Amino acid sequence: MTLLLLNTTIKISVIVAAALAATLLLRRQSAAVRHFVLAVALACAAATPILRVVAPAWQPASSLQVIDRPLAVFDDSSSAAASNARPVSSAASVDRANVMRAVTIIWITGVALALAVLGIGLARLRWIASHARRVESGPWVLAAAVIARAYGLRRAPLVLHTRHASVLGTWGVTHAKVLLPADALDWPADRIRIVLAHELAHVRRGDWIVQLAVEVVCAAYWFNPLVWLAARRLRLESEQACDDAVLTMGVEGSAYASELVDLARAFQAGRQAFVPATPIARPSSLERRVRAMLNVKLNRDPITRTASVAAAIVLAAVTVLVAGFGVSAQGQFATVSGTVVDQNNRPINGVRLVLSNAAAQTKNEVKSDASGHYEFVGVTGGTYELLFESMGMASLKREGLTLAGGQAAQVNAVMKIGSLQETIIVTSTPDDRPLVRGYQGARQADKPDACAQSAAGGCIRPPMKIKDVRPAYPPGSNGGQVSLKALIDANGLVSTVDVVGNADPVLADAAIAAVRQWEFTSTHLDGQPIEVNMGISITFKK
Repeated sequence: MTLLLLNTTIKISVIVAAALAATLLLRRQSAAVRHFVLAVALACAAATPILRVVAPAWQPASSLQVIDRPLAVFDDSSSAAASNARPVSSAASVDRANVMRAVTIIWITGVALALAVLGIGLARLRWIASHARRVESGPWVLAAAVIARAYGLRRAPLVLHTRHASVLGTWGVTHAKVLLPADALDWPADRIRIVLAHELAHVRRGDWIVQLAVEVVCAAYWFNPLVWLAARRLRLESEQACDDAVLTMGVEGSAYASELVDLARAFQAGRQAFVPATPIARPSSLERRVRAMLNVKLNRDPITRTASVAAAIVLAAVTVLVAGFGVSAQGQFATVSGTVVDQNNRPINGVRLVLSNAAAQTKNEVKSDASGHYEFVGVTGGTYELLFESMGMASLKREGLTLAGGQAAQVNAVMKIGSLQETIIVTSTPDDRPLVRGYQGARQADKPDACAQSAAGGCIRPPMKIKDVRPAYPPGSNGGQVSLKALIDANGLVSTVDVVGNADPVLADAAIAAVRQWEFTSTHLDGQPIEVNMGISITFKK
């Protein structure tokens, strides 16, 4: 998640920076043109994460599935390999994963707070509108109808008179609403005409919807100053574009500037309302707007359909190129994640996972959490070996795990209980030990199993031998080695015994005859009795 956020941030920063640079090059064009460029650029920036998913990827992600290839618990080759390998950088890997989780949590918290502030503002705006009185007649309604027809709007906006001294703005999706301050009904006709011409210009341009969408983008990338700078420039260009629309209706620039200054002074004296509506007089942009009103040489033409289509195509092409490059650039790193469960499908905590690359001589280690989840992040491309180890469980190894840049590999593992191992030496010289020995004392099988009360997986209660039978040395034999593989059933009895490899038949029969008589307490996994394999190595010495 953190790498995706970082990659997306870089891409949208490039897109927004290009749009800001374009506005400088377009300084001789109208504010409407610059506003459109910034709006499309922010829309492209918002669409960049989606483009990464739906566009043809230059470096597609893949998914690997369940592996289940057990190794011997006492596997000499794996032990030798581990002893010859370079020390594992487990601490660095864990620290890096913790840092990335912390960054993700901080980002999500910031997004939640920003969206909460926006939601509070919208709720406040709705509350003010719901308590406002609709103006149904008078100069405001007449002027709104005339200006709406002049702008080509399908319907005139609702004019709402509020009790707030400094609320003046436009909002709404399907039907625009103009919020008026408390003293607006006493304003002169010229001010009413100027205010409505400005606010309905916002309606015609759809500025409220655009600004609301930009606020959401700012919430998602609250940590990126370029996004906030572009949003601020977007608001400035929006206000100036509406100012241009008012001036093209025949209003004198000096008269408009005088009314704007008076409104800003009146609103500044009162308590400012925290609402996401497009205001006519924002103090922070007042000086710039007044200078623009008084500059008769400025280009005030609205953006043409041809210019808007051309700008949208150029910005979309830039976005696709940047998004595609980002997918390729992200290919420097891959991630490997998954879940580890036991054969009862319960998650295993604390499984040691080692991801090693023999060619690069690298080795990284993490441990699974309480839900059995693990994750390796920042993995460079290459061919890896992934080893799963947990006490009492048979090791698993995923060999030939090929990772490409940007790949998100998922390797889920089902770990089975490990094998028992016993080594016996039988001599031809008789000793005082009995051939058959029984366990004395409380039987473990009769005691409560704490694992049965746990929801965690990999909880093992090992077996205990309660009947031991030593093989008898066959008379006349020269000795030798016998390797057996036995299966101990859920009741602790030896159900099958097989010879592994080549062995003297006489010695093998003696070994099998003894092992078949062995008895154990039941082996439990997660509180349930299960079968377990056992390897037996018997050496007959003459």
